[in-house]
Amino acid sequence: MSSTFLAFESCKSADSLLAAGYRPVDTMTVLLSKGQIGDDGPQKVAASTEARAWTAAYLRSFYGSEELAGVVGPIVSSLHQSRDVTLLEATVRGDTAGVLALFRTPRIAGAYCVGTVPEHRRRGIATALLARARQIADSEGRILVLQALTSEGGPEFYLGRGFEKMHAKRVLEKSSKAD
Repeated sequence: MSSTFLAFESCKSADSLLAAGYRPVDTMTVLLSKGQIGDDGPQKVAASTEARAWTAAYLRSFYGSEELAGVVGPIVSSLHQSRDVTLLEATVRGDTAGVLALFRTPRIAGAYCVGTVPEHRRRGIATALLARARQIADSEGRILVLQALTSEGGPEFYLGRGFEKMHAKRVLEKSSKAD
């Protein structure tokens, strides 16, 4: 079992972890929505009315299949009932084309799980989801933030849609003896 730590890029003491057998495996960037994200496009974006469809689109977006529905479904069902979470879905001609989970704290709305089903990619689905999340955050007096992993190509996508980098953290993982 590996141990993982997050360390701010500027944290010089994290170098001691590297010397103790940790290795950098990714970078997590935290971004703040500052500018105009874009328009809603031709798709409909609304709060999910059914956790099963949201789960299926999430799994297809991130894993390419719905094999983990038995594990992920109950988690999404629980989130679907939470007052502090809104599960957004973008639909195209009745099909769920993309998803976003919006978690709230008193001052912040955090966008997570921004994903587009493969057959709907490059059509503005994620941009429309982010625009709706920004509308919700603004209407509630919250700031919109999100986290993106470099390995998923996320930071550049969000920087091009009105987000600014707040900070980044190196993801460090304990090296196994086989490394």
